[in-house]
Amino acid sequence: MTHPHHPLYGQQVEIIRVRRSRDPDLIIRHLDGYHGAIAASWTTYASIADELACEKPALLDLEGLLQVARLVEQLVQRTSVTTEDQL
Repeated sequence: MTHPHHPLYGQQVEIIRVRRSRDPDLIIRHLDGYHGAIAASWTTYASIADELACEKPALLDLEGLLQVARLVEQLVQRTSVTTEDQL
């Protein structure tokens, strides 16, 4: 938290999700477990997000890659069964 008048100034918080808008809000988890929203511009997240925006986005996230790996595995198994049947 970088805003000097915020009660969590200087502390780190867990980000639950980002609510997109012109000035995005971060949904954070407080130490007591409750969730709250805070402007990303009041945190170091704003500068990190700017840096990440310059990077080329990934084509697939981890879940997408896992699905592709499962599909390839199924195709390999089908091919090996078909090849064994032909022998």
